Amino acid sequence: MPTKRLYFLDNLKWFIIWLMTLFHAAMCYMAYAPEWWYVVDTAQPVFSATVFILWVDIFIMPVMFFISGYFGLMSLTKHGAGTFWRKKIGRIAVPWVFGSMVFAPLVTYIILASRHAPVDFWTFYTTLFWGPLYEQAQYWYLGALLALYVLLTIAVAVAPSLWRQSMTPKRPSVPLYVALIVLSTASIYATGSVMHPDTWTFYAYILVLQPVRIVTYILVFFLGAWAWRSRWFEMGGYTPSAWFWGLATLVLSPAYLYQKLFLAASGADAATLALANAVTQGPFMWSATLFLVAFFQRQLDYTTPLLTNLSATSYPVYYLHMEVLFPVAWLFTTLPGLNVYLKYIVVCALTLGICYVLSKYILLRIPCFGGTGK
Repeated sequence: MPTKRLYFLDNLKWFIIWLMTLFHAAMCYMAYAPEWWYVVDTAQPVFSATVFILWVDIFIMPVMFFISGYFGLMSLTKHGAGTFWRKKIGRIAVPWVFGSMVFAPLVTYIILASRHAPVDFWTFYTTLFWGPLYEQAQYWYLGALLALYVLLTIAVAVAPSLWRQSMTPKRPSVPLYVALIVLSTASIYATGSVMHPDTWTFYAYILVLQPVRIVTYILVFFLGAWAWRSRWFEMGGYTPSAWFWGLATLVLSPAYLYQKLFLAASGADAATLALANAVTQGPFMWSATLFLVAFFQRQLDYTTPLLTNLSATSYPVYYLHMEVLFPVAWLFTTLPGLNVYLKYIVVCALTLGICYVLSKYILLRIPCFGGTGK
């Protein structure tokens, strides 16, 4: 019997990808921007952009991994491992390799070009890119997703009964939520005790990840898979409480932001900073992720022609946004007299508008971007 399409997950996905674009754009104007960020507009750095970035950064990717886990197990069960991987190779692996090898170097070169460094692209590509500046831009997520699909395939093969969809909807227990939060918090503390929580590391030029967040991403991905297995969101099924998780997010947000913005300035030692970051980041991430899932399920579980277009173009917009955003932001650095907030709005509008048009009229015609991939 066919199940109702979960429009709210489609809407949540495109919302998060558009929010990701706003997030990446805000980093160009933030106070205390990372030295390595692609384009830094030094004319009017603003503290509000820093606050926005620190807040959004914690939940945008967990939401993406939750959605991917939910639809990943659904697709694996529906198609079987062979067909599942044929689809994923075409839809994810090929765009990942192409983006990482072709587009990511171009995006990374903007770090040098926007600062007028006397290094041509070919010299950069054959030396620095494969050394200290190696990265995969936004495509790291596709590599991480493939790795998680490998783990999911193994889990289903080893214990198929554990991942078979239940006959009736099941509710998660309170101990499950407690365990997830505790595991995330412990992993953030353990890793953050030996490295900065924002550190990026690449593994054999294949995966590019923030080690502090690896365990959390695995947990939230498999919670998404478990949600499909337990028939969350179906008629009579479970949906997280928007009120509970929304209130938790409201309470935990200022605690997390305080320790990120002010605790270090107070002279706290490294061990205290690592502990404070862990005990605020872990619970905040889970509360914000579950709140967004619950809110969209209650308020945006429908579609319209516009929402359908936004959903269909979400993957292509994600794929293109950094290539479009940073040249536009770089261009606007030549207008230092323009108000920073107006500049930010125009840069975001141009980026999203260009990405949407290119996605709708070009990328959706390419097989790996067309269709749902589910």
